[in-house]
Amino acid sequence: MNPAARFLLRPVSPLYGALLRTRCAAYRHGIRRSFRLDVPVISVGNLTHGGTGKTPVVEAIVRVLIRGGRSPAVLTRGYGRRGGEALVIVGPEVKVPVEMSGDEAMELARRLPGVPIIIDHDRVRGGHRAQALGADCVVLDDGYQHLRLRRDLNLLLIDAGDPFGAEALPPLGRLREPLSGIRRADQILVTKIRGEKIPPGILGRIDELHPGCPVHGLRMEAWRLRGPEGFEDVSVLKGREVLAFAGLGRPAAFSTMLRDLGARVMEECFFPDHHFYTPGEIHELEEKARARAWIPVTTAKDAVKISNMAALRVLEVRMMPLSGDWSFIWDHLSEKRE
Repeated sequence: MNPAARFLLRPVSPLYGALLRTRCAAYRHGIRRSFRLDVPVISVGNLTHGGTGKTPVVEAIVRVLIRGGRSPAVLTRGYGRRGGEALVIVGPEVKVPVEMSGDEAMELARRLPGVPIIIDHDRVRGGHRAQALGADCVVLDDGYQHLRLRRDLNLLLIDAGDPFGAEALPPLGRLREPLSGIRRADQILVTKIRGEKIPPGILGRIDELHPGCPVHGLRMEAWRLRGPEGFEDVSVLKGREVLAFAGLGRPAAFSTMLRDLGARVMEECFFPDHHFYTPGEIHELEEKARARAWIPVTTAKDAVKISNMAALRVLEVRMMPLSGDWSFIWDHLSEKRE
């Protein structure tokens, strides 16, 4: 957004913030009704627009629950999809077109075979559907601002690379709600940490905003590379020239990860978050890479929207606690429900 437009829209930011605070207060005081499921609900969400790593965190939590003997379902609204019909998809093979499910829901279905991914803008209705399908716990994707469905564990994700969205609502910053909303978090996960510790500046600001809240650091790891012939070790990218393309909330982190792997990022082609590629765009990317003998590399979220692109490599990532221990999920769920 250009500076003139930002100046003209500046009064919108405080008005938007006031509306959001009023909405939260209505739920807090029972003016607007919230609903509880008969099974535990773990919500994963953020305060900023995109880029915090929600999908790999949701995947990791589901895997932890399965290892613990649970039968989880994922509840999502299917952001960016076309059509509003409620759906249930189960991977790895999904017959529903990605345009109808949304890219993140499709990615989760393929990465979590056998786990019901329930796509419904009405999260309460979707939660009851999860119970009917036999789920004994629900992971609510992108649920921090969705206050109608009560949760037993409210996880707030903060991206270490852009922790507080310039501490302003649009158009001045990237916050989805005022920073005071951080106080609804039961636990805070600082994602995409580069190094062995959470940066002290982030910890200090969290402590100012939400004193005493447990904080855990997560590292996003390059897990494996998926290519035309199957899976490869990410080390094959070292020293190779690549064309990086993606539609993400904070795409710079993708290029940084490629460079950390030793790849030579010759060109970046970034699109809006949740972008659906046209055949022309795919052809242009493919031809650009072929003409220069570059390897085209994208994310798993983007790959579900692309078919038949020659030489394409998909970088799959996973989220891991700095401590290597996800026990904080179990510790909280073991507490008595209200």
